[in-house]
Amino acid sequence: MKHTITLVIIVICAISFCAHDAQAALITIEITGVVKEIRDLEAYPYEEIIHEGDTFTGIYTYDSATTDSSSSSDIGRYVQDSPYGFDVSLGGFEFKTADSHVGQFGISLYDNYSTQPYDRYLLVSQLNVPLSTGIPVYSIAWDLYDDTHSAISSVVLPTSAPIISEWPSNELVIGCGGDPGANHTLVIWGAVTEAVLVPEPLTLLLLGLGSLLLRKRD
Repeated sequence: MKHTITLVIIVICAISFCAHDAQAALITIEITGVVKEIRDLEAYPYEEIIHEGDTFTGIYTYDSATTDSSSSSDIGRYVQDSPYGFDVSLGGFEFKTADSHVGQFGISLYDNYSTQPYDRYLLVSQLNVPLSTGIPVYSIAWDLYDDTHSAISSVVLPTSAPIISEWPSNELVIGCGGDPGANHTLVIWGAVTEAVLVPEPLTLLLLGLGSLLLRKRD
């Protein structure tokens, strides 16, 4: 009985401690995917290291309480500041949003958009950490597109991972080297095969405490 009371007190304290962060809801999505193509115009060593069919892993994070900056009912634009962004690992390299940035990572949602309506879920990181070899990473983007406009029904920023099977077009693109525009000298194309919501630390704590309570009852 004493142990049960102690655990309940811990739960209450944990909830109280995290309550001040309720307005800023951290969402972390873990992704896994495969490389579809790599273009290397400068004979970098990456083409010898990264190959078609290689697996990449990573996460992206954002604040689900971010205000929509779009004035359109069929477009949602959510600009994110540091520490939110991408972090993708591939071939021993890390492609990551800069640790300190202002508005350089964004999520755009399109629902039944345009005269030939489509749905779209677009994430773009425009200020990134250079690779360990010094090559600049100008863009990390994940673009989900559905020309049947049935993948989403709202432009409200989601609190769950996108369901990959609902998006006919699915492309992760990383642009490095060259110039900050479209003329990148190293481009990696991939497809995300799995996207999973990572539980917040408080959720994990509560699940763990719940498991302990059940064990005590047994």
